[in-house]
Amino acid sequence: MTTQAWFAIPLYITKASGKVYNEIQEELQTCCNQRKFSRFDNWPDHTHELSDNAFSENVLKDCPKFLDFLHVNLMSYMDDIRCQTSREYEISTSWFTKTKHLKRADLHDHGGSDLSGVYYLQTNGRDGNLEFIDPHRSYATNYIFQSVTIDEPKLPLEQGLMAFWPGMIWHRTQSNQTQDERISLSFNISFRRGSTLHSIVR
Repeated sequence: MTTQAWFAIPLYITKASGKVYNEIQEELQTCCNQRKFSRFDNWPDHTHELSDNAFSENVLKDCPKFLDFLHVNLMSYMDDIRCQTSREYEISTSWFTKTKHLKRADLHDHGGSDLSGVYYLQTNGRDGNLEFIDPHRSYATNYIFQSVTIDEPKLPLEQGLMAFWPGMIWHRTQSNQTQDERISLSFNISFRRGSTLHSIVR
């Protein structure tokens, strides 16, 4: 019996391409252009800007191309983790983020959601990676965990890339050291309990 990696964190990464990518980019850019952006007054000066009504609205309600792309990949994710219970879900909130020169997102989680995700609408690939914090960090004094813990893995930065992960995983972004502006879409997903239906609520 070989060493096995139990208790892994299922993080899903994919990338839109071809016609799908072009359609999604056009759809999301149109939606983004209709939004006003600002930084929360009680947040530090180094933080990024969010679209209006962030954390209380779903900006994707008028983005069917992206919703289809998300749905296909979400079902693939559920297949990968062998989910046998409810696949009925809703996107509880979604918003756009603008990260300008020297701005970043501080450490946080989306613990009230089953899944959190991001899609990169505009990036130069060098404007501040998304970093994840190992949930096993509390075991840092253990010799074995010191050997296997990944030190803040980073999500690749690429236009059209989408990723989602369990909402309670802590994460942050590095400071944008470039003069370009990164624009990303964030979303939270919650699943309906006690059902085996494979329907979608949007």
